[in-house]
Amino acid sequence: MDSTALQNLFKRLNNVLYAANVTNPLTYVEQVAYVIFLKMMEEMESETLAGPGRKEIFVPLHLEGYDKEGEQTNFSKLRWSVLTSDPDNERMLRTLRDLLPRLAFHPVLSPGARAIFEDARIVIPNGATLRQVVDILSPVHLLSADTDVKGDLFEMLSSVLGQQKGSAQFRTPRHLIRVIVEMVDPQIGGTVCDSACGTGGFLIGAWDRILLANSSPEFIREVAVPGGQTVKRGYGDKLTPSQWEFLQKGTLHGFDGEQTFVRMSAMNALLHGFDHSPIVRRDSIGGSEDKWDEVQFDYILENPPFSGAAQSPKRSLRVEKGEKYVLFLAAALRSLRPGGRAGIVLPNGILFGDTNSHLEVKKRLLAECDLQAVVTLPKGMFEPYTPNPTCFLIFQKTGRPTESVWFYNVVGDGSSLKKARKFGPQFRNDFPDLLAKWPQRETSDGTAWQVPAQRIIDNGYNLTLASLGLVEPEKIEHAEPEDILASVAEKERRILEIVEEMRKLVTAEAE
Repeated sequence: MDSTALQNLFKRLNNVLYAANVTNPLTYVEQVAYVIFLKMMEEMESETLAGPGRKEIFVPLHLEGYDKEGEQTNFSKLRWSVLTSDPDNERMLRTLRDLLPRLAFHPVLSPGARAIFEDARIVIPNGATLRQVVDILSPVHLLSADTDVKGDLFEMLSSVLGQQKGSAQFRTPRHLIRVIVEMVDPQIGGTVCDSACGTGGFLIGAWDRILLANSSPEFIREVAVPGGQTVKRGYGDKLTPSQWEFLQKGTLHGFDGEQTFVRMSAMNALLHGFDHSPIVRRDSIGGSEDKWDEVQFDYILENPPFSGAAQSPKRSLRVEKGEKYVLFLAAALRSLRPGGRAGIVLPNGILFGDTNSHLEVKKRLLAECDLQAVVTLPKGMFEPYTPNPTCFLIFQKTGRPTESVWFYNVVGDGSSLKKARKFGPQFRNDFPDLLAKWPQRETSDGTAWQVPAQRIIDNGYNLTLASLGLVEPEKIEHAEPEDILASVAEKERRILEIVEEMRKLVTAEAE
């Protein structure tokens, strides 16, 4: 199965579920994820998902903390080939609804696999719809697809999930993730954390980067990715067995407050082979302190929520209140190990914000870390999710004040920067130049600058390019007052004409 066939598969599933009124992106993705991974579990039973000794999954088991003493859960009924051979559609649906959530307690499954099914709810409305879904999936052997196609499977699911704007979490463009990860450059042996992991894009970016850096030239390949771009991938053949084990189990850490996103990150981890890594549902910035608040990491890579304020920020953040993204930056300062590096996507509000929380965190950033780069991104970078202008910061925790900051202004990312994103050589792409200038912090008129930290401090911690005199302030052209008034008058006249036309129609019908 190639990516095109996979895309057609999802279209067919989407049509079936949409017709059954399963139209919410969050709900749709969850339902598709459950049935896809249940099918994959039968394919993978004695391989990836099973623990030492290749224990079987689909057998009767006593589940600690779930089954009463002397009782067992009969998982054999949930085996894909058994479940889907039941001729009674409604009974098949009842079996799925009853047994699927219990997989979260299965002792043989990896932590990542269990996380997929935690609090699982099947909302497919009837057995006939479920039958259509399983009939579409049954002929497909998902494990026969290569790694890149399975990665596409995840990307297609997560791209649908990203349409859920109400959560204030937006799917980070994968080409932006690759740029940030390359600049931060996580190394094998270090720990990586994304405390707002969403669908797990940064975790995959770090995974791919580490594998590529530890691959022989003959084991590096170029692959096509969604968007018409190509990237280099490696197999990590230079890694020792102990390094492989640490990469799969101890390197990557993902946190998110919403179970749906934890589920997606767990799917990501399972597809790529690090499903024994901690993928945890938790609030990284609010509520009570937990054990993870005491852990520090070598690398932090994240794109926290852009809007909203946290309820009861954690005391360890040393910020009493503020926007969520400000608190996530404070959390990164707390959780970054001395010598560690971070790359964080933020709305431009972090650059010019002058509330107490904004100023406090920016003062701490410049006093305790080396703020190495401020990269401003073009409008439309996060289309179709939000038009808000964004940036990202790269910094290292040195324990010493920042001396100077390198600024880079990205005008184009190689795409149309419209809601219908299109990529191609016809669109300006500043990312290659950004990466080329980054190692030596090269400067160029109108694009890249080196600014003394004291100048930023004297500017009231305002980091916008215009306030620092690096670019001309954006001019907004307004119409003349008389033209505005004339336009308003013309619109009012047209409204009155429409009202009169409607009155005549109503009168005519009455007669």
